Amino acid sequence: MTTVSQMDLLPFFLILCMATSGMSIMTNSLLSPSFNVVSYGAVGNGKTDDSKAFMKAWSAVCHGQSHDAHLIIPPKTFLLKPVKFSGPCKASRITVQVLGKLVASTNKRAFSGNYWLLFHKVKGLTLWGKGSIDGKGSAWWQQHDSDFRPAALKFYECPGMVLKGLTHLNSQKQHIVITKCHGALISKIKVIAPEDSPNTDGINIASSKNVRVQRSHISTGDDCIAISAGSSNIKIKGMTCAPSHGISIGALGDPGKPDESVEKVDVSDCTFKGPGIGGGRGRVRNISYKNIEVQEVGTPIVIDQFYCPRGGCKNNSDAVRVSDVSYSGIRGTYTRDDAMSLLCSQNAACTNIVLDNINLRTMDPKKAAKVKCFNVKGRSQDVKPVVDCLSH
Repeated sequence: MTTVSQMDLLPFFLILCMATSGMSIMTNSLLSPSFNVVSYGAVGNGKTDDSKAFMKAWSAVCHGQSHDAHLIIPPKTFLLKPVKFSGPCKASRITVQVLGKLVASTNKRAFSGNYWLLFHKVKGLTLWGKGSIDGKGSAWWQQHDSDFRPAALKFYECPGMVLKGLTHLNSQKQHIVITKCHGALISKIKVIAPEDSPNTDGINIASSKNVRVQRSHISTGDDCIAISAGSSNIKIKGMTCAPSHGISIGALGDPGKPDESVEKVDVSDCTFKGPGIGGGRGRVRNISYKNIEVQEVGTPIVIDQFYCPRGGCKNNSDAVRVSDVSYSGIRGTYTRDDAMSLLCSQNAACTNIVLDNINLRTMDPKKAAKVKCFNVKGRSQDVKPVVDCLSH
């Protein structure tokens, strides 16, 4: 990822979620109260700020007497400034159905935090529908310091959250960020931003366990999915990342947090297309990539403990420990000089790196197949091009 510095990455480019009245009513099909944002003052013409109306509707949903409530966003265009949907709520299960379009204000002075839309401490949340969430990010992309750009949609401490079916467009920075959301499910979404839009990661997962991401299409200017410190038991399946910078595992290496780790990540049955890129402490272990197709990827398989996107990084000898990483059934084409780049710290060798049944072909037949290796230990079988450093 290009939004953090002095960190170790294991990138894989593999680079390693109806009622017409706002009053609480019972629907025959859902048998639970539903609330429509229009009945709380939302206009939905794409020009009027509907933020306050959304907050009124959310308060009714969150603090109502039902244990199961629905918030309806009808098929109109709603202009929103930053909105925080706060919990804890009385309802144990809240469904937000997005049928219309949510579009962000382009007035940068309206933003004071690191988010546009934030769900905070909401249990049993489902956000779904056929609508879209548009961050209008082009107004922000020329801002060189990405730290002052908000993420479009954030979830913080929302255990068991579900995000499904929506289209996410042109985020200011990351499109979707989930933090401390154990048991989350993201499925059948689309994420779209121009290939040259900076730092527009599709999905960022941090400090979350037992997360599933599946059957979605992500096309952005940065990572398809980025998994960072404190995350474990992450299953990614049936994804198409085209184009993007792939699936990255990293954002580790804060010297004040020596026990940071990412563990037990399974990536399978995915397709990647596009570029690809490849000091600190912590652990990255038990990672597997299986049955992956790559199309015109820069360097498909990368382990890079020297990754430094902003420059000025030190070669930290106490690097993130990388171990028990397997790549199996990887096939397709690459565009850069190296088919694989496995670069590990001099004092922290990568161990038990397993390559099996891999066939990578250069797009330039005039170039000889190349693999970079440094201080990596493991084994390889049925791999093209041959990885000499793992062949013994």
